[in-house]
Amino acid sequence: MSQPSAKETAPSAPKAGRGKIIAIVVAVLILVAIAAAAVYYLVQPTPTGIIKIGFTISKTGTYTVEGTNSLNGILAATAWVNAHGGVTARGTSYQLVLDYVDDQSQASNVPTLYAQIVTQDNAQFLLAPYSSPLTAPAAPIADQYGRVMLSHGGASNTIYQQGYQNVVGVLSPASMYLRGAIDYIKANHATDNLAFLYASDSFSSIAGSYAAAYAQSIGLNVVYNQSYPTSVTDLSTQLTAAKNAGADDLLGGGHFTDGVLVMQQLSGVGWTPKLISLLVAVTEPSFQAQLPGVSNNVTGPSQWERSVVFTPAIASAAGFEWYGPSGAEFTSLYGNMTSAATPTYHSAEAAAAIFVLAHAIQAANSLNTTQVRAELGSMKLMTFFGKFQVNSAGLQVAHEMIVDQWQAAALKVVWPTAVAVSPLQYPYTGG
Repeated sequence: MSQPSAKETAPSAPKAGRGKIIAIVVAVLILVAIAAAAVYYLVQPTPTGIIKIGFTISKTGTYTVEGTNSLNGILAATAWVNAHGGVTARGTSYQLVLDYVDDQSQASNVPTLYAQIVTQDNAQFLLAPYSSPLTAPAAPIADQYGRVMLSHGGASNTIYQQGYQNVVGVLSPASMYLRGAIDYIKANHATDNLAFLYASDSFSSIAGSYAAAYAQSIGLNVVYNQSYPTSVTDLSTQLTAAKNAGADDLLGGGHFTDGVLVMQQLSGVGWTPKLISLLVAVTEPSFQAQLPGVSNNVTGPSQWERSVVFTPAIASAAGFEWYGPSGAEFTSLYGNMTSAATPTYHSAEAAAAIFVLAHAIQAANSLNTTQVRAELGSMKLMTFFGKFQVNSAGLQVAHEMIVDQWQAAALKVVWPTAVAVSPLQYPYTGG
């Protein structure tokens, strides 16, 4: 004969008693839920449906060209993210909202403006300004107020040598900018004498001095290596000295204004280098527009060009995640938002900062600075801009640079050969 089950033999609790027990349990659960919610909201930003990203940008002053193109890239990337569902964290979908102000290309304006962006505008995340001289004073503000800051235009290696916890670079560092041109010279014209002439700001001086050291380390002959003040208006003395030193090739520059100045003054000193490679200026369409003749066959390093294509399949094969639009999609969106303008690498790297930040927030599933910064430090991501991976200091270690050259009024990738769309034209002829 089978035994009755425990359910069958257990005495039934009176209905009134069960009601009291259930009521007590429910009350306790409600109190626990309220306490948990209170703790959560004390340590996390209150969900508002928006994520505010604050930054300054150079709409006027020395960096107007680069700053304007960077801002357009940021606006286009933000529009894409918001149109594709925004950013989701802890079950809430957020739209990105930008809060930015013109820093007038003045480093002295940066600390006060960033403090206001955080304390008065309540920005939850930050983008750095354009350029290393402006990113340098912004970086400590990010640490002071505990905000992640994505750097899209501050490539100086020194920014990542100060022990900052929250600054993360999207672009290749300054020390890598001129390596492509030097590798081309070594492979094809190893007997050329090299002159390095560059601005004295933190980015340009590192780019120039590291390049000169690298050239010497691989057996090239450096006959001139000098810097000039950032406020320079006449480089004829330095160009004459480089010419008289017997230099065949000229590498260096700084930003847009002094890059144009170099090209304007070369003919005046009677020097036509065989190869010219200048920082920043060359890749801007305004360079060719202002110098339609002498810009032909001038080269410059670039962080990105439309012809170098990245895809989800390429990302997967390399062990990277993928996020964001394709290069063609970004270019189309950018054109629609800028009266058919073409994005420059400054546009692309600034856009990449938005995509990297959006992905990091989603992957961390949090708006907390510590958790998002940790995600940025560990993730391997590919966007239309290329690879993203940083070391423990936040310095970019995965992104690869290329060399561009103006050829018949078209900017073409010429190095390395694996991604080149045209051979590098050598020698430069002066027009």
